[in-house]
Amino acid sequence: MKSVSEIVKEFSSLSPKIQVLTDIEDRYVYSFENIYTRSIHPMFDIVVRDNESEISTILLNWEKEKNVEIIRKSTPDSFPLSNPSKISILLDNTKIPEISRLSEKPTNIKELIIRKIQKNPHSVQNNITSAIQTLFSESSLTKCLFNNTIGSYCTITRSYDGVETWSAKGRMLLIRGLLKGELEISKKIIDVLYTCSECGNCFSECFKHSDFHKAIVHTRNMIAEKNLAPSIFYTTSSNISKTGDPAATPHEKRFAWLNDISDRNFSEKPDILYWVGCMVSSRTPKTAIAFYNILKAVQANFTTLGEDEGCCGYVLFSSGLWNEAKIIAKEIIQKIEKTGVNTVITPCAGCFYTFTKLFPEIFNLDLPCKVFHSTQYIENEIKKKKLKFNPLNAKITYHDPCSLGRHSGVYHAPRKILKMIPNLQLTEMMFNRSQARCCGGGGGLWNFNYQISMDIASNRLYDDFSPLNIDMLTTACPLCQMNFRITAKRKSIPIKVSDITEIVGSALKKTHE
Repeated sequence: MKSVSEIVKEFSSLSPKIQVLTDIEDRYVYSFENIYTRSIHPMFDIVVRDNESEISTILLNWEKEKNVEIIRKSTPDSFPLSNPSKISILLDNTKIPEISRLSEKPTNIKELIIRKIQKNPHSVQNNITSAIQTLFSESSLTKCLFNNTIGSYCTITRSYDGVETWSAKGRMLLIRGLLKGELEISKKIIDVLYTCSECGNCFSECFKHSDFHKAIVHTRNMIAEKNLAPSIFYTTSSNISKTGDPAATPHEKRFAWLNDISDRNFSEKPDILYWVGCMVSSRTPKTAIAFYNILKAVQANFTTLGEDEGCCGYVLFSSGLWNEAKIIAKEIIQKIEKTGVNTVITPCAGCFYTFTKLFPEIFNLDLPCKVFHSTQYIENEIKKKKLKFNPLNAKITYHDPCSLGRHSGVYHAPRKILKMIPNLQLTEMMFNRSQARCCGGGGGLWNFNYQISMDIASNRLYDDFSPLNIDMLTTACPLCQMNFRITAKRKSIPIKVSDITEIVGSALKKTHE
């Protein structure tokens, strides 16, 4: 009888495209068919991921020649092993779930019921149960259990050739294993859980308001409390503590963009605090200048914190370093209280999400004033007729940042702004609003694994942007802007990327000359 290691060696010689998985984390994930019920398999000795289906026939013939039992994933033979004494092998040649597959929705409830009945042609009981559940609840759980979308869409999985461990489903199962004491924190679990952009698009077709990304963040906090978070995030935390910037940009360079503004003056008794954000200040200064000019154009009574602004702490929240994040949160609240403002406005989607969602949800802390994203403020000023635009001949598409869109629910304001600019033609990408693909930069992924981050940005640009045959993309997040711009340059994708405030600024320049 051959050993597992000998079988693995033979597998590896069959094709360089297949992946042979023997880590306990992979075998644990693949012992489940979905995340809602108990495992239906013991842990397999070997999992073979064959994305190209090149060797399926060869492997299935092995059962006749070798002392192995091969089970195919998500098929009728996917049941408990018949002969536990043999080496058990799970063959996974399922397709990688994509949004395009999961987003096909029936036009009405009757069509949905018919589909469910057709999926269970041999079971009257299943037909009745499925129809009743559909009539009384179009919930995502029903859709997941009956439509077999249990793999979920994950923006990361494609970069790992569809290995389920590196999917949303896989992460949920690893978290389950940790919480139940069936798995211990390992380097691989840490790698898997931190290789996530926390975009919130996993299971989006199954759950309208899925919070699976929050489970990731809470588990990262559990890991960080054991001082096991990846070292890059401790370095980031140290940088923020010393300079107020995740990348250690010096204080004196924080507001260098103001040198390009001749009319630099702030109110001594401001109503508004312009929170620029560390990334906007140092990485996308054109955005900082554009929104400053917009505030001036509407004669806003505002100020900034200048070099004292610091970081909002988003990367600390997302990486699980909550003790450090709480210190920063309290310091920010104190700084804002001293200004006496009644409103904070920021052009950074990450800062907006941190202030409005993370502060209250994780620490039960609220800023002592109203908080707006710059797009919300601009839309309000348009309604007040304080902003008027000259024609701008441009064809453009808008990318919804995860922090501003799925996590904060701001979809309308950016589009309303663009539609108010004469001659500007807004074309939507196929997947937009709640279904928009992630840029790949969030959740600390930019810091932890930039290559994967760039892969995700490439997918968004190649699959969703390029088919539009236009050359301009705008967004409302400095991280999205930066990741798209760098990725496009490295991949030679012809595209101009800018923040929506820059688009507004371009239209305003002629108006206020």
